[in-house]
Amino acid sequence: MKSLIGSLSVLFCIAFLGACSHFSDSSKERDRAKLYLQLSSDMFAQRNYPKSLEFCLESIQVDPDFAPALNHLGIIYMETKRFNKAEEAFNQALKKQPQYPEVLNNLGVLMNRQDRFSEAVGFFDRALKSDNYVTPENALTNMGYSYFRLGNLTKAKVYHQRALDILPDFCLANKNLGDVYAKDKKFPKAVDFYNKALSTCPLYEESHYKLGLALMKMGQRNMAKNELEKLVQRHKAGPYVDRSQEVLKFLN
Repeated sequence: MKSLIGSLSVLFCIAFLGACSHFSDSSKERDRAKLYLQLSSDMFAQRNYPKSLEFCLESIQVDPDFAPALNHLGIIYMETKRFNKAEEAFNQALKKQPQYPEVLNNLGVLMNRQDRFSEAVGFFDRALKSDNYVTPENALTNMGYSYFRLGNLTKAKVYHQRALDILPDFCLANKNLGDVYAKDKKFPKAVDFYNKALSTCPLYEESHYKLGLALMKMGQRNMAKNELEKLVQRHKAGPYVDRSQEVLKFLN
């Protein structure tokens, strides 16, 4: 009997050690996958997309179940305009981690970039229903933009304002809300929100340009001219510089 108990004990120890070894290997794989993902993120921040893609694929190869790497793969493909591949990567991430709010938000952004605004709203709504979503202001702003493009200015205002209730200094939400009020021909309100965007992000070219346009619509030609001239002097070149120069020809 003692021999049997001893044998069972040995078998239990072997099985337990085997499980520990498996968990240890899995932990090491996940750590390596995280390292490759960090390298990919660093390269992405530098806009070195080929190298970012290389490191991201390494991360997925090491740990195919690592949903954040699949999400990042989708972001790389989206940023490089490979939209079908981006959608596939995001959907793979959701298979590994259903109701992943950041992925749902990114799918919505992907729909927005393809002018599929009604579909985008559905993804943002799903993201916002997650209790684990730590940056809901992103989905709220993106949903507000979807409604803006769909022509529903009332809902566009509501969702952008909800984002600003969470993060008052959110540059994109302030700029977008300026766009909504400009579209609604409420130019003083538009000016307020463009100024709020610029108070936090002073190098935001689009906000400078649109602030100049809103001031011009209000009849504040000198203020508009001053704003657009500052943009041209500061940034020298770029699409908003070119547009500003065209408007300045009209104002001079």
